[in-house]
Amino acid sequence: MQPVWNGVVLRGKTNDIIMKKVIFLALMLATTITVFSQEKEFQTIFDNQDLRISGFGGPFMQFTSVAGDFGHMMGGGGAVLLNNFFFGGYGLGLTNAIPDYVNQNPTDRLTLGHGGFWLGYSLFGDKPIHITFSSMIGWGEFGVMQDIGTYPFVRDKIFVFSPTVEVELNLTRYFRIGAGASYNLYTMVDESMHGYTNSDLSAPAGFLSFKFGWF
Repeated sequence: MQPVWNGVVLRGKTNDIIMKKVIFLALMLATTITVFSQEKEFQTIFDNQDLRISGFGGPFMQFTSVAGDFGHMMGGGGAVLLNNFFFGGYGLGLTNAIPDYVNQNPTDRLTLGHGGFWLGYSLFGDKPIHITFSSMIGWGEFGVMQDIGTYPFVRDKIFVFSPTVEVELNLTRYFRIGAGASYNLYTMVDESMHGYTNSDLSAPAGFLSFKFGWF
């Protein structure tokens, strides 16, 4: 039987020429793919040799105003450090007793606490003294607790955004201390539950942090 190409019977040298062209084109295609594969470098985010991955954690505190009274917030956090950028989590709570003057119950006490995400960036973090910008984005609870009780009888869910700027000192390779200012912006406060508003809780704050890790 004679070979057929698109319905045409191929004879003699015509068949050989076509087969040679097919083989030649196949070799050219294989060579092109091989060269392209060798020249194209496959890259990933963490293959960058300049990327330094480490971590840190430690306590921090705020000195602020809660419902017009002095409030001391104490907590801490931990984060993964990618060069000078970090992300992690935190928790913060009110430590001192603030009376419930709004409802004229001076024996009752306010409670406040929140936690969530902690994001930040150290500007020239390898320098002994530098600036760090960060934000705490979280959710928590504002409440009123009876003086004789151990648990808030009014519990209001809240959302918090707290941008912060610090002057940070690299005391050692493993320890940093920072001092600066932040602003606690509280939202979703339900005034109908306890008489307090977003503006009663939102206020500027002094910020002090102690970070332990590999910087």
